[in-house]
Amino acid sequence: MNFLWDIAIRAMQQGKKESELFFCQAKDYSPFYEQSFPCLNEKKVENNEVELNLLFRFAHIFQYILARQEEDMQDFRKYFVDAALHVILHTDLRHGLTRKEIFIRKLLEELESGIFWEKGAVEIQLIEPEKRSRIAALAYGQMQTGSSLMTFRKGLLILFPDAVLYQMRAERKKLLLYLECDKSQENERKLQFIQDMFLPVSYQLRVFWKYHFGIIGVDAAMKTDEIAIY
Repeated sequence: MNFLWDIAIRAMQQGKKESELFFCQAKDYSPFYEQSFPCLNEKKVENNEVELNLLFRFAHIFQYILARQEEDMQDFRKYFVDAALHVILHTDLRHGLTRKEIFIRKLLEELESGIFWEKGAVEIQLIEPEKRSRIAALAYGQMQTGSSLMTFRKGLLILFPDAVLYQMRAERKKLLLYLECDKSQENERKLQFIQDMFLPVSYQLRVFWKYHFGIIGVDAAMKTDEIAIY
């Protein structure tokens, strides 16, 4: 974790918002690094105030203002540096992005803000930040190709990696879902979010939590006291 963009991404993965980060020139720093953490191999952003060596990449932008030592310049310099680095951060984060990635990031912003879906903005807060991007990518793909059971299954596996989805042979629009985890309010809300996002209209879903329904001939599904009634 060395560069401005790397530090910001790691902070956001920890649940911090970009607006919470305050960038400033470090008092003590190495000329060989942009970051100025006490530990060179730091993996977490502990403080919202992030010190950087601005002369590592941005000397042509900041060297003049950093050289100004007048007392009446101190506050201006402090907030100017932070504002400028937030602008530079956006350029850093978008460097080399494809058109598809830009659309996915915009879609994620709309999901989180409620523009895409008001209730979804509340439910998506239950999901880890790194998984939200995968859901946004899946939603983007669905917008291109339409809804499908395959997309729904992929969405399930993002949040519930051990999920097993069955489709009834006689009635193709009836689905059985087994989830190994306990039935809790949070898990139910996550599942409902995935259903609302990706389950095709007219399909019916029945969910089995923790205990699998019995399947004759399959020993793992026929354990005493661990069979759900179907």
